[in-house]
Amino acid sequence: MINPVFLRSFMCLAKTKHFTHTAEQLNMTQPGVSQHIKKLETQLGKPLLNRQGKSFELTLAGETLYQYGLQQDKAEAELLKTIVGDDPLTGECKLSCSGSMAMQLYPELLDLQKQYPHLTFSIEACSNRSIMERVLNNQSDMGLVTQQIHDPKLLQKPLGEDALCLVVPAKVEINWQGVLQLGFINHPDGYHYGQQLLEANFPEHFSGMDRIPQVGYINQLSQILLPVSQGIGFTVVPRSALDAFSHQELVCRAELLVPVKETIYLITKKYRTLPARYQKVTELLVKQWS
Repeated sequence: MINPVFLRSFMCLAKTKHFTHTAEQLNMTQPGVSQHIKKLETQLGKPLLNRQGKSFELTLAGETLYQYGLQQDKAEAELLKTIVGDDPLTGECKLSCSGSMAMQLYPELLDLQKQYPHLTFSIEACSNRSIMERVLNNQSDMGLVTQQIHDPKLLQKPLGEDALCLVVPAKVEINWQGVLQLGFINHPDGYHYGQQLLEANFPEHFSGMDRIPQVGYINQLSQILLPVSQGIGFTVVPRSALDAFSHQELVCRAELLVPVKETIYLITKKYRTLPARYQKVTELLVKQWS
């Protein structure tokens, strides 16, 4: 690794073209500057200067090192600009959430990007557990989950609620036998949603999701209601996912004796300070579920 102190002396010398002026600017002695240059030449195994009396020219190795130093100066300036500036309207925002929330949020985030073109958004749709893991591993800076977490490395803030819906094919009357006959269309959060809704509404029959026949699985939320619309199975999804489905006439939201709602939580890493641009995202999320 090139010694940054020696490199600083070399860069100053290459700019001033004068040992005495370099020593004055760096508050050093002239022999001290010469010593730094000699140590660099020893480390690199190449002469850096072609000396001609009191003047000199950079060798090919010296020119290469000088260009490297300029790149380092530029990179350091950009780093300081990024750290100090923290522009609230510039940069990438990385979020993880369920597929239904992604469908609901993405149009709003695109509107925000149109308003502030230097903001960009990367959204990963996945299960609650995967969302938590992504935030812990710094793959996502924010996550939206629908269950309480108990990890001391994460912060959790409630944003609002979303109703869970038992969705069946159109014109189908639902009861427990009907549930068993239809079978379950599963998805990444299917068991989590189904457990809550079916346990609350069929307590005398429900004994676990593994007791209900599974007739399909898909991890693309926009497609989950497609088999239901064709008479193949039932599923449980948030109201936001049902509202986004394009063929509402082919499915039915079953009437429930016990409505079930899920609290939506915003999670972030406890000891990780997020850039200022996430303030805009947080404001949008709070408005979405307030």
